[in-house]
Amino acid sequence: MTRSAFVVSRSTAFALVAAAIVAALMFWPSAATDDGSLVTVQRGDVVAELTVTGLLRPAEALVYRSPLGGREAEIMFLAPEGTHVNEGDLLVQLDTADLQRERARLMQELLQAQMELQVAEIDFRMARGSVDDLEAGEGALSVEEAQSRLDRARRKRDRLRQEVTELEPLMAKGFLTRDEFDRTAEALDQAEEELTLASRRAEVLTTKTRPRELEQANLQLAQKQAQRENVRARITDIQGRGALIDQQVEASSLFAKRPGLVVHEAFVAASTPRKVRLGDRVTASQGIVTIPEVARMVVETSASERDMHRLALGQGATIRLEAYPALTFTGRVARVGTLARQVSSGSSEEKRFDVVVDVDPVDGADLRPEMTARVDVRLAAKRQVVVVPVNAVFVRDGASVCHVVASGGIEARSVTVGESSAQFVEVIAGLVEGERVSLMDLPTRSGRATHPPVGPPLRKLADSLRGGSDLAPR
Repeated sequence: MTRSAFVVSRSTAFALVAAAIVAALMFWPSAATDDGSLVTVQRGDVVAELTVTGLLRPAEALVYRSPLGGREAEIMFLAPEGTHVNEGDLLVQLDTADLQRERARLMQELLQAQMELQVAEIDFRMARGSVDDLEAGEGALSVEEAQSRLDRARRKRDRLRQEVTELEPLMAKGFLTRDEFDRTAEALDQAEEELTLASRRAEVLTTKTRPRELEQANLQLAQKQAQRENVRARITDIQGRGALIDQQVEASSLFAKRPGLVVHEAFVAASTPRKVRLGDRVTASQGIVTIPEVARMVVETSASERDMHRLALGQGATIRLEAYPALTFTGRVARVGTLARQVSSGSSEEKRFDVVVDVDPVDGADLRPEMTARVDVRLAAKRQVVVVPVNAVFVRDGASVCHVVASGGIEARSVTVGESSAQFVEVIAGLVEGERVSLMDLPTRSGRATHPPVGPPLRKLADSLRGGSDLAPR
């Protein structure tokens, strides 16, 4: 082959390689689709979620203590820790021997007081009778007798006074002797004295003796009544203490008020930290057993200050427990804290708001307090909106950008995004359904993404044509 023919052939080969490179660059988007780096913009649903972690806690926990205020009691029975109990199951039985002895002593005291009450009742009735006698019995009769004697003495005096008056003229005319007149006058004087004495006796009886006797009788009646009431009060007190002891004996058997899980409390009187156990002597201030209501559980967690405005009561949530990775629970936001609290995380600090999520009951799930839980709170949901994968959106100078396949290559286009989930993001503006975008972040120049660099086989071919060594026809 001549030198000129060789040159023509080499130029032609170089042109063919250049054309191949241009064709590769033009058809590169299609090739990229084949390896999964391009996706098509389409419509779909976007569910925005906030993921937080927290601890599983019972919605309510009842602490059972000794009902025996002011005294110690030994634990005779204690339900094993970790036992699931139903309403009405026995949790704790306290020793009641001391109570039973005190109850027997009170019964003896009660019998003695009842005998004293019988005596007090008799004394009271006698004192009441004395008052009645003075008011309407013998006392009243003695007053009437004194008044009757006074009336008789007055009538006798008046009669004798009348006789003396009538005898005086007769004696003056000689029809009556002086001795006869004097006898009548002496009888009058005696009647006057008897009247005076009867009047004084009646006055003393009605104004002094009888009121004094009546006052003494009423005072004695009041004393006997007070004695009777004191004995009655003592009996009532003894009966009340006996009823209290009966209640304490009955309450010494602690039964579960609702279903739950048995958890023993820490024994505060122990020299070394330990939980309450059989044989311990406890007081009313010592918690014995706590029953978390495991049928109604909540997750206690927190949310950062930037997510606070998106949380609302009643928002649905999906809950997953580290202990049961294969199970999924549902729930809803029950409470969002009003005030933030400062939380230290390493060298930084942030403000967080407490959040409580109710867990919907699930039959057969053995939920335990303090289990670690992950909560996905559904913040918002958009239906059939324009979406792309989250890794198809990139940030350029603070703006969201997608690399869109255009007729002239890959174009970096600014987009407006809305809600997002773990997989997809809503595109409010900048993309239309059916367009294709790249999942790779490409370098840009003048608002347009550059094509990928020429691959090693094409570069090797171009370099060989320039040098004319390896591929030159021989």
